[in-house]
Amino acid sequence: MKMERGLESKGAWWRSRSARSRRPERRKNRVTASLMLAMGVSALGGCDLDVTNPGPVTDEFLNDPLAQPALVNTIGLAYVAAFNRVAYQQTVVTRELHFAGQTGFAGFSFDAHLGRLDSDNVDVQWNNTQRARWVADDAVRRLREGLGDSFSSNANAARALLWQGYAYRLMGENWCHGVIDGGEPEPSAVFFERAEEAFSEAIDVGSGAGLDDVVTAARAGRASVRIWLDDWSGAVADADEVPTSFVHQLETSTLEEDQYNRVFFGSSNTPWRAHSTWNTFYEDYYLETGDPRTSWDEDPDFPFGNAEVTGIGQVPWFFQTKYPTLDAPYPLSKGTEMRLIEAEARLRENDREGAMELINEVRTGLSSDHDDSPLPEWEADTLEEAWTHLKRERGIELWLEGRRLGDLRRWIQEGTPGTTDDMTDRSLCYPIPRGERQQNPNVPLDFQEAPTG
Repeated sequence: MKMERGLESKGAWWRSRSARSRRPERRKNRVTASLMLAMGVSALGGCDLDVTNPGPVTDEFLNDPLAQPALVNTIGLAYVAAFNRVAYQQTVVTRELHFAGQTGFAGFSFDAHLGRLDSDNVDVQWNNTQRARWVADDAVRRLREGLGDSFSSNANAARALLWQGYAYRLMGENWCHGVIDGGEPEPSAVFFERAEEAFSEAIDVGSGAGLDDVVTAARAGRASVRIWLDDWSGAVADADEVPTSFVHQLETSTLEEDQYNRVFFGSSNTPWRAHSTWNTFYEDYYLETGDPRTSWDEDPDFPFGNAEVTGIGQVPWFFQTKYPTLDAPYPLSKGTEMRLIEAEARLRENDREGAMELINEVRTGLSSDHDDSPLPEWEADTLEEAWTHLKRERGIELWLEGRRLGDLRRWIQEGTPGTTDDMTDRSLCYPIPRGERQQNPNVPLDFQEAPTG
């Protein structure tokens, strides 16, 4: 029986419809091309989706006030392309999905399926995330210069800053080291520091522009990066301002491949059938609980993945249904995540009972209330058991949302109590790709990184 995801936002959010780090002249051309598409696809969802490309335009055009909404939409276009590749690939590294045979167009290298992310197979992910980061930086710069004093209360500026924060968070949570605009490798904390700055300014500018949805999303985004900066009091203060029902989503589209929901496209779509929930924690958990947050289904006409797997044979195709369509949106920030941030903060203060109350609020509340039968609460007699429940609940709540690799990395590297997913000999973050090493003289070819569990 197919069970649909039960999480719906009752809050407000704005929707987006939606460069290489050392080559600004090439990035400029990409920005211009994306800008033309962004002008035809409204961030707020217009009725006319026809796109007319007027051809190349001069760089000065991007500074025209009429181009400001398109600048913001262009960040969204770049971000979807970046998020898609990273969120989808990490599902196999973290065992959120299982390899079902495909290694080509809709799949990944066999090494990735074994949990190994090496510098030879992450160029696309690196290029896309760096492009999204650079496009956001450039748009904010142009808006700041063009708007002058009115920047502090401009709606387009607030939205651009919000995108900028998410772009830096995406890199911080997933990359072992930071390289910005051809510089030297830095600790990935540089991405979180910049994300915090962007989210903070988005709160200020969004407040000035009267955009409550942007302000709430920026608070949620800032809470999620402050935990990486070990600012738990600041993270909790932000999380407290976000209602449990709030969801800020990343819109996808059927207009072009980079804008698809890639998780659906590769794992729940024929003919690809590239990945399955078979042999993952989520397969058995869904059978046991029916929790709609981890829903999957099967099709008698297509019982197996699209190719045999060496050493396994044909893998049963149990396709995820959290994202049921090619243009299903991805959550970027949720109030339920905020409750789990608050719970983790309490665990760090040895408040087991307070943490479990928050964990079970998520578990039995809005996100998992289905068929009038809320899920049973977790119980914990020790602090270690409470930590295990926290880690498990974040995995359930954020399943297939591109966040698991970052969570596992910080818990394993910090040595937190409780049971953590087994990441032995599996990568905990993305390395700097070979292409960047070959073209950036500040990154040695033999630069050592990519820690494993």
